[in-house]
Amino acid sequence: MGFHATLLGRELVLTGEGGPLLSLPLDQGGRHRVVAPDENQLELVLQALEAVPGVSVLPAEGGLLGAMSVSANLSLALRYGVDADDAMLRDWEYALQQAFRLCGLSEDRIRSIGREYPVNLDRMDRWLVGYVRYLLRPPEVLVLDRIFAGLSRRQAEAMIAMESVYHEFHPFRPTLFVDLDTHGLPEIADCRTTFELETAVCPS
Repeated sequence: MGFHATLLGRELVLTGEGGPLLSLPLDQGGRHRVVAPDENQLELVLQALEAVPGVSVLPAEGGLLGAMSVSANLSLALRYGVDADDAMLRDWEYALQQAFRLCGLSEDRIRSIGREYPVNLDRMDRWLVGYVRYLLRPPEVLVLDRIFAGLSRRQAEAMIAMESVYHEFHPFRPTLFVDLDTHGLPEIADCRTTFELETAVCPS
């Protein structure tokens, strides 16, 4: 089964062979979810979403460049395509610290994490750095790719709590969780729409 994603006006529409599957408004914020029954369908959905301008996919590993420090990764992402002046850089630095604090990092950890390389971070910290990048440069739609895979229940709850920070920063930018249908998949509070592939759309 193939999938296609496109922007129609101010909506992101995901279609399959049988027609539209999910219609996601771009300017109303909120959380949405697609649950795939197998890895093959999940990858096809992600490929379709990644091809849409304004849609960014954040993988569970954070999507960082391993040969660059955390601070270099963030600097590259924030400066990309932007002619940043000193005032903008100071604003970003303040916003970075605020974002890390809201995600639960201590002042000492905020100071130290920038010098580290992704390979030396655990998975949740790598994801957090990639996530903070999108807090400061938000896409139209942020897709969260299998962020709960392999996590304990407590870790999954921590990820959900950190994800809520995005909606504090960007209340009108939606997030879309893409998950593999597994036993114990955590519920997402205030999820507006859940679509299970091969089933009907079911508002949460």
